[in-house]
Amino acid sequence: MVSGKYSAVAGAVSREQSIANISANLANVNTNGYKRTGMSFESLLRGERQTQEAKGINYNRVRQNITDLTQGGVRETGNPYDLAIAGDGFFKVEGPNGPLYTRRGDFLVDQEGVLRTSNGQAVLNDGNAQITIPDTETGRVTVGEKGTITLVTPDGISAEVGQVAVVGINDRFLLKRETDTTFSLKDGGNEVPPENFQILQGNLELSNVNMTEEMTKLINSYRTFETYHKVLEGFSRLGQVQDELGTIG
Repeated sequence: MVSGKYSAVAGAVSREQSIANISANLANVNTNGYKRTGMSFESLLRGERQTQEAKGINYNRVRQNITDLTQGGVRETGNPYDLAIAGDGFFKVEGPNGPLYTRRGDFLVDQEGVLRTSNGQAVLNDGNAQITIPDTETGRVTVGEKGTITLVTPDGISAEVGQVAVVGINDRFLLKRETDTTFSLKDGGNEVPPENFQILQGNLELSNVNMTEEMTKLINSYRTFETYHKVLEGFSRLGQVQDELGTIG
């Protein structure tokens, strides 16, 4: 009976973690560039250990968190500093310990002309340097398909003033989720040229969270959690009955 109780506890804990994960996805359904996370589970005992040592009663735990990096929908905004990546790659932004990577492109220009994210992080070029755009109040800013930033003066003169870096990652499993929508690189992770991409100026990539799908998963996880909870209540009642009956001999 004790083994069964611990098995139910393990299942309840796993479901609770799943509910927390789904809730985080739903909380970011309207966050530009957000990438949903999923969870995979595994049994702790396999083969003969399950059938012989545990007599068929098993335990489970979260095996790993998985980030779904599929592209979200794209919404046109008309804002020249809103950029979306169609295809492969990430923007680079300045982090406290080196470059971070994101698909979120709702940028702005601060008072010093530095291109920044909505959270204040500087957007970087290929040399990991900040991008400064001069005379934004008088000139018109255009961003090419490969990230070239051009300033067009009122008299029609064009000048290249910067380059937004877009990079690929050699192994996306080596991306570590950081704050907001950014990722850092784990050991072994390296930047590589993106295979196929196009920057869409005046557009934003939306969250790739499907609300209907997540709500369905949330309901299922809640029901499974409630089932485990009822099992635990059953074990608790059995324990009380045993205490009342006492022991024989």
